[in-house]
Amino acid sequence: MNIPFLRPVVPPHVFCLLADGVTYAHVRRESPRGFAHSRFFPYPPNTLGVSAAGTPLFSREAIAQAVDAGRRLSDRLTRASVLFPDSWARMLAIEIETLPEAPAAAREMVLWKVRKMLPGVTSDLDIVFREMTAVGEQKRLLVAAVPAETLRSIEQSFEAAGVRVGALAPSSLALFEGLSPFLSSRAEGDYAVLHRTADSFVFVVANGGAPIFFRQRPADAEDGEHEQEVRLSLSYYAEKLKGRGLSAIYVHDGRGGEPLRGDALPIPVQPLRGRLLGGDATFDERIAARPELLPAFAAVFGRS
Repeated sequence: MNIPFLRPVVPPHVFCLLADGVTYAHVRRESPRGFAHSRFFPYPPNTLGVSAAGTPLFSREAIAQAVDAGRRLSDRLTRASVLFPDSWARMLAIEIETLPEAPAAAREMVLWKVRKMLPGVTSDLDIVFREMTAVGEQKRLLVAAVPAETLRSIEQSFEAAGVRVGALAPSSLALFEGLSPFLSSRAEGDYAVLHRTADSFVFVVANGGAPIFFRQRPADAEDGEHEQEVRLSLSYYAEKLKGRGLSAIYVHDGRGGEPLRGDALPIPVQPLRGRLLGGDATFDERIAARPELLPAFAAVFGRS
């Protein structure tokens, strides 16, 4: 799994894998920013399997229609970023006393720690991690763990269709990493990013692009539970992490239905919309119709 913690130059093509289909986007980097093309394609019947962990297994046929359309709409589609739902991953903050310098040894130690924290997960996992802002003597890491079988099937499916996968990431991490340089340049101190979709709720507090606090929860909450989750998160940030207070809260709410209540948050929120991000006249309309397009935009925007 290649989560874009490093920022190589990447092509403007992004595929967003969803539960019911795949959205292709050709992101336009130049101003006004936006999308040259974007289209959604349902998966053809019988083209997805199921892994032992319950996450999908992909075939070339599952993504072939989207790839073919991308080639008709855009030239030079040989490399792309691929995003997938947060619910296919377990993302969590962990504490660890020491971390070996050798990458393989560090990965094994982090994987051991993750398995201790997720005792019900028995499938083979692929992980990536990065350091968070330190609090006290222990190291703090943000870790994303995904069933390896699903990741292999995604990469092999795109390779079979003639597309090399560059960044492969959960949508919330792509959104946070892609926009964090821009958002941190606008925020005077600590800021938060709240991303809610049909299947996941993610809340991040950061400073200068480095995460301080991270929480992922399922999206199937009763009315008011997500607001309560934010309040608990901010209490932990203030009391345990000695947070200095938020200067901005940026929100992308793609869940639909009951919106988040502004009175649950300590300061007014700033929606991640075209006006803030320099998007064109169709930016907000496209994202309202297909919320997964904002992480797709961020995946390119943050590494251009």
